[in-house]
Amino acid sequence: MRRIVLSLAVLGAVSFGACSGGGTVLNSVGANTPDKVILTVASSTNVPRVLPGAGLPISAVAVKGGANGVLSNNRFTWSAALVTSGAYTFNTTGQTKPCQAVTMTTGGATTPFGVDFSIYITIDPSNEANVIFTPPTIIPPPAGSSITPHYPYCVIVNATTVDSNVVGSLTVAVVDPQNPLQ
Repeated sequence: MRRIVLSLAVLGAVSFGACSGGGTVLNSVGANTPDKVILTVASSTNVPRVLPGAGLPISAVAVKGGANGVLSNNRFTWSAALVTSGAYTFNTTGQTKPCQAVTMTTGGATTPFGVDFSIYITIDPSNEANVIFTPPTIIPPPAGSSITPHYPYCVIVNATTVDSNVVGSLTVAVVDPQNPLQ
């Protein structure tokens, strides 16, 4: 009986030594640090396309390794930005089309308009890995200017892991209500 207690004490001491520095008994320091973040949309086609004023559910998952092993890091900081160029995926085979620019006219001069769209993200309070992106029906113009959306325009949605600052991005196409399958 004494030998068993002594053996357990030695095993406990070895385990504490292996866990020092944030590791585990297996000393896997950094095993929970993701290589990348994958963003997906919750739709039947998994194509990131949305109408102005409608909501698009987006989920993020932190992964590691070539096989994309899912980690338990499900806390993200979310952001979104209107972009003036780029391409978006328009079908399930991954084909892309160019994004159109939203333009701003001020004093007769027209220029591409890019702005922070993070205000249009609603984070799920029970799981920070899920959000709903809802682009505005009308993009509010800066004072003294007018905005003209050319459809489909694109918004980059980013999810950044809170603990390791690894970023995943998704280009969302905001499509014309008159031609939603653009």
